[in-house]
Amino acid sequence: MSNAPYDPLAAWQKFVQDWELEINAWSGKFTESEQFSAIMGQATKMMLVAQRTVTDQLENVLQSLNLPTKAQVEGLSDRLDAIEDSIAQLRIALDKLAQDGPVPAGKPEPSRTRKPAGKAD
Repeated sequence: MSNAPYDPLAAWQKFVQDWELEINAWSGKFTESEQFSAIMGQATKMMLVAQRTVTDQLENVLQSLNLPTKAQVEGLSDRLDAIEDSIAQLRIALDKLAQDGPVPAGKPEPSRTRKPAGKAD
């Protein structure tokens, strides 16, 4: 027998390493098969259908309770953001107008260079 003391931590590490190797080998064999790919594809489709069904049902419940849906709240938020941007642009334009002075409206009138008929110099 050896004189080395028993190390429970080393035994645990050895157990975990062996366990990981076994799990990796098993999962590698399992995921390489076409059956696994087909099952995962079907599971993904079923999950998407279930998610869409739950979303539709929740929208129906919210509509029956006369409450807005998430899409309606997001749409309203987008519209409010656009309004706030417009107001900010108007404020910038008004500040610039206040600094530069008023701008004449419309086209400027041409200067009068001709003298009225009938009057001679």
